[in-house]
Amino acid sequence: MKKLFTSAVFALIINIHAGAQQKIYFDENWEKTTQDKMEFYRETENKGKLTLIRDFYKNGTLQMEGLVSDATPGSEIYEGKITWYNPEGKVLSTGTYSAGQQIGPAKTFDEQGRPLEDLIYKADGTFTGKIYNYKNPEEMSYYNIITTYETPDSFKTIVFDEDIKGIRYEVINEGKGLFEAKFYGEKGKYIGSNSSGDSGDKVTVEYYQNPMRVSKIEKQSKDGKVTEGTIYSRKGGILQEEKKNKKGGYQKTYDEAGKQIGSLTYMYDKEIDYYKPQDGEEYLFNYEFSGFTAVNVYKNGYAVLNKYFDENGKLSSEQILEDEVIQEIRYYHPDGRLKGSVTYKDDMPYNGTLYEGLMEQQYKDGILVHSKSFRLEGNLKKTETKINADQTAYNSTIYDENGAVAYTYSHPVEQGDGFTAQIVQYVKGKPANKAVVKEGILESGKLKYKSESGLKELERNGKWIIVKIYNTEGKLIQDSKVLAETQEPDGYNSLNTQITEADLQYESFETV
Repeated sequence: MKKLFTSAVFALIINIHAGAQQKIYFDENWEKTTQDKMEFYRETENKGKLTLIRDFYKNGTLQMEGLVSDATPGSEIYEGKITWYNPEGKVLSTGTYSAGQQIGPAKTFDEQGRPLEDLIYKADGTFTGKIYNYKNPEEMSYYNIITTYETPDSFKTIVFDEDIKGIRYEVINEGKGLFEAKFYGEKGKYIGSNSSGDSGDKVTVEYYQNPMRVSKIEKQSKDGKVTEGTIYSRKGGILQEEKKNKKGGYQKTYDEAGKQIGSLTYMYDKEIDYYKPQDGEEYLFNYEFSGFTAVNVYKNGYAVLNKYFDENGKLSSEQILEDEVIQEIRYYHPDGRLKGSVTYKDDMPYNGTLYEGLMEQQYKDGILVHSKSFRLEGNLKKTETKINADQTAYNSTIYDENGAVAYTYSHPVEQGDGFTAQIVQYVKGKPANKAVVKEGILESGKLKYKSESGLKELERNGKWIIVKIYNTEGKLIQDSKVLAETQEPDGYNSLNTQITEADLQYESFETV
């Protein structure tokens, strides 16, 4: 009897081990590995015609479990419900499969356990259900969003702050290009809608982020013209209001305290279908409605003054106009001090200094006498050009990234069809190469400069121009010669020998 009992226990143990396999170990990329290098491991158990897979993190926490008809790592064919877990043991996602194809309910969750997807898949790969996105300002996600798919082609998206019934907007897409957008303000008060199939008036609303607040409301007529517009501050006060009709309209601008600071009238020009500013001040807000980018002053239908402001709201320049033609430009430092000015004649700079981005240009009696350009970083000079005493030629200097002289050259004030100059190239502060260029052709000497092809060296030798191209390490990669007088300009050809002023201003290599 005792012997019979022992045999039965032994048979049970054999059956248990027959239904199980050895552990399979995987590295961080789910490639098979050895136990000492593993990050995951798998245990399998036969379940009739199927196999139960249970994957674990290195520490023994369950990572995935479910049935498969093929347990080959990387080629598993899932069957039924499959569940994945994070390292803390919380459910990350679940899916329902048939012969490896996802069919039926599927859910995914974030690390906080909130649903990200709650869908039902069909055999054709389409799905219905809900997709969730959550507000997280630290990751530049400023709204909560829920999208509900009623059918694979129609869905409704709700974008809201904290309360799905509070301030929000909704977009309903019915498929085939048909949609409707509905807008709501504080406490969920309905503002208006914009529909693709609606031939009536439309409303468009913009919102501030974090917290969500109405920033702008525009009303449009059925032909798409803006008839009303209101801009709000973050505190809810009106910053600007605009109304237009068949005769004209107006724009009024206010400060944060509600005090009116600007007023502009419009006149409607029926012939060109345009609302022309007439009298007053037109305030143009920046993208965030926190300040102004420009203020344009009109009188009797013409702009007489344009003011421009920097990103901090400080006046940077103003243009004085007559008959909408610039007469003078004044430039200002951020603290309000006058930086410089330039007068115009015949719509061209005449006397003074013109500032455009990183460029300064000084004019005298309509002639450019001195110009400088600067690098974005460190306020280093990039180029400088001065006219000579008799105003027949310019003397120019080009500086490298470290502020050292790279080239000096003189060129006539009146250029022909191509670049003409006498050039001296510098290496480590000393003259290295000299060259004479006429109408873009190297007539004598040697010159090196950076190009799209690499570091290019041109040297005149009789009727030939020797062309050498080096890589960034200084290794010669091409050596050719070209007839100087026969080549047509081709900037895309590495053997192009036409020289332009822009070639010298291309960033030069440290070692030439």
